Formats: sequence, structure tokens, C-alpha cells
Amino acid sequence: MAVYTHLTQQDIEQLLARYDIGKPVSFKGIEGGVENTNYFLDVDKKGHLQRYVLTLFEYLPAETLPFFIAYTDELKASGLPVPNPIRDRKGAALQTVKGKPALIVQCFEGQHPDAKNLTLDQCQQIGTMLAKIHTAGQSSSLYQENQRGLPWLDAQQQRLIPLLNPDDASFMAEQWHSISKALETFKHLPKGLIHGDLFHNNVLFDQGKISAVIDFYQACNDWLIYDLAVTVNDWCLTDNLELDNQRLKALTEAYIWVRPLTENEKKAWPLMLRLAAFRFWISRLITFVYPEQEADGEHQENHVRDFLDPDEFKIMLKLRTNILD
Repeated sequence: MAVYTHLTQQDIEQLLARYDIGKPVSFKGIEGGVENTNYFLDVDKKGHLQRYVLTLFEYLPAETLPFFIAYTDELKASGLPVPNPIRDRKGAALQTVKGKPALIVQCFEGQHPDAKNLTLDQCQQIGTMLAKIHTAGQSSSLYQENQRGLPWLDAQQQRLIPLLNPDDASFMAEQWHSISKALETFKHLPKGLIHGDLFHNNVLFDQGKISAVIDFYQACNDWLIYDLAVTVNDWCLTDNLELDNQRLKALTEAYIWVRPLTENEKKAWPLMLRLAAFRFWISRLITFVYPEQEADGEHQENHVRDFLDPDEFKIMLKLRTNILD
């Protein structure tokens, strides 16, 4: 996790001058996210303090962002608790800060659930919520290619393999060959708009209920069952990264109650668990092998660098592969 782009008080004041949301009181880099820079913005409007989140996109090109704006607008209109972007005085959501595309969204009440103590009720709620997101997305005319899809995975594994130790390099090559070949059997799985990154730290709970689902910046059109696998691989883990059967049952049954799976999706399920583990092993490895350069300056205290361990997903990939053995 990292803050890559460092902002000054002047940067914040110049940005907020475009809005009618109030005057800045404080700002702080957020210890969250892998590919984007996030700040909490506390602003005062006529004595009322409100918190927002400013996201600066380090990798996503500006031309892809109108999709995310339109998608969260649609989900919000469907009654789902998502942070659609705040518009400035001219009605624009997309901004440029320090040469980076940027959005401001409202900060919701609630806390992220404890990863070590995820409950059956929380898993049921997120299963239901994910199915509602998928159902709403299936009726949308929006389209966004998966920027972290199969072509990207193929390119990244080729780039990473020469830099890994022999055991990891061999394992990665074998896994990608096996997964790619197996996917040829499942070319017609149901697709739609997916969240793509529905980890527990992208959900807020307030008074025991989901108050917000956040960070839709991996959203795209892809297999719905893949998105369910991404979610299960985070919400339904034991301490040794195997699947906890009770939480798995709670989450998937809640999902299926809203959107039943096809027979083909059921057959593809073990493979999707592997694909989801492989994808996040790759993305976490990239932050280790190609880290951003440290930045110097007076705002170094805002520089957060707490990268996530890629070996967790390597272990998970081995365990999900063993399901088939």
C-alpha cells in the first residue's frame, strides 16, 4: 500500500476552490490501496465538518475513468451504497492534480471488518451485495475491458518469470499454462460488470450492516463467477489460507439466492478460485519487483509504503490447485 503522489496544503486548496463543498481543514494520506494514491480530506462548510476521499490514479489512464464515474452513478441510482464522485461547480467529476487524474468522493460512516474475525453474517451480507451489484450491472449498457485480464496476466507473467527464483518461476509458468489451457473449456460463462476487487477492506460496516462498498477502480466486464472467486478468496480464509467451509457456504448461498449459478459456472468454480489467486499473486509481485522510487521532500510523512505480501496468494494458489488433485 502506498501514497505515491505527495500533495501540499496549497495543492488541496487549489483543488477545493473548484468545488462548493467547503474549505480544507486537514488532509492525510490513507494506508490503503495498491495502485492508487488516496487522501482523507476534512473540509468545513459553514461550521459543518465533512470528510471526503481524494483518489489520484497512478496507472489508470484518464480516458478510462468516465466509465467508473458512470458505473458508480448507475449503482447509486439502483439504491446500492457506493461512493459516486462529487461534481465541481461546472458539473465535472474528473479532475487533474499534479498531472494525475483525480476524483473526490464522500467518505461513508463505518469501519472495515476485521480480517481475522469475519463473521457468517458479514459473509452473507457481502454475498448478497455482490449478487445485487452483478444483477444491476447486467442491465447496464456500459462496457470496460478488464485492464487486469488474461492478456495482461500473460504479459506480466512473462515479464516476472526471469526475475523470480527458480522454484517460483517454474511454479508460475506451470500454473499459467495449466490455467490458460483449462479456460479454453469455459468461453461462454455469464459476463457482466464486476467489482473486481471486493476485498474486506473495500467494504464498510456500520451498526452491523454494510454501509458502503468502495473502490470500484478495478471494475470491468468479465466473468461474474470470477468476481465471486476473488471475493471468496479474501472473505472465507482460515489462518493457513485454506477455505473456511462455513463462511464459504454462507457467502455463496447468499449470492446464489439472488443470482443462481449456471451449471457451467459450477463446473468452472475450482478454476476460477485458481485464476483469482494467480491474478493477485501477479499484481502483488509487481509492487515488489517494480517498486516506485522513494520521494524526498517536506511531506515525506504522507508517504505510505506498506506493500502486501505476494506469498499469501502464491500459497493460496497452491491450495486452490490441490482442490483438483
